[in-house]
Amino acid sequence: MTTQRFPVGAQSYSFRKFDTAGAIECLKQLGADTMEFCAVHFPPDAEDPGFASIKEMLAAHKVLAPCFGVEGFSEDAAANRKKFAFGQALGVRVLTADPTPEAFDDLDRLVEEFQIQIAIHNHGPGARYDKAADTLDAVNGRHPFIGACVDTGHYLRSNEHPHEVIERLGDRVVSVHLKDWTIGGDEQILGEGDMDLVAVARALLDINFTGPIVMEYEESPENPVPDMRIGLANWHAAVQAAQV
Repeated sequence: MTTQRFPVGAQSYSFRKFDTAGAIECLKQLGADTMEFCAVHFPPDAEDPGFASIKEMLAAHKVLAPCFGVEGFSEDAAANRKKFAFGQALGVRVLTADPTPEAFDDLDRLVEEFQIQIAIHNHGPGARYDKAADTLDAVNGRHPFIGACVDTGHYLRSNEHPHEVIERLGDRVVSVHLKDWTIGGDEQILGEGDMDLVAVARALLDINFTGPIVMEYEESPENPVPDMRIGLANWHAAVQAAQV
């Protein structure tokens, strides 16, 4: 096995001070080719006048976009369908989501029709999906394509250990946002906070995870790449240690 078992891309929110071209340049500086874009860089609308040029830019730079979000979903079936149609046009496998309870019947139908997964994103204390139990309750009895985006930093903010969350969620883990935090404190460079990176890598191995993993880093927004490079190296070392 090699560390490429779990290659890592970036969440474009890390590059929110840059336009789309600048965000892609930051990604290339990391030596990565995968980005989860969010609406900071372009809207989730395949009918938007700029959408064709976005697709051309991604193709020209050989950037993969397997996921997009975080996006809200509600009982508004037309709005939900528009986001799935956008996901299909962009070529994503996953829409990272913050769905209302009323959205799930519609999402059950849409994930089956479009064959695009929904990944419920936890967003820390006070959010709709704070603890792992909140996501487990939401996906209970739902389509297998409805699962979780495990944001490791926000779980630390909620005083839950990310590797234990992954173990609990099991095959409902659809994607991962890698970020690190000091419990009760602030965000840190990946591998320098309270997250046990090796345990996270091992937990992903144990569930045979094959979904997208993106690093998100909200500090140093004017120049996040140097800190993210350190975090990426820490992740590669953790994956290697987990496979021993």
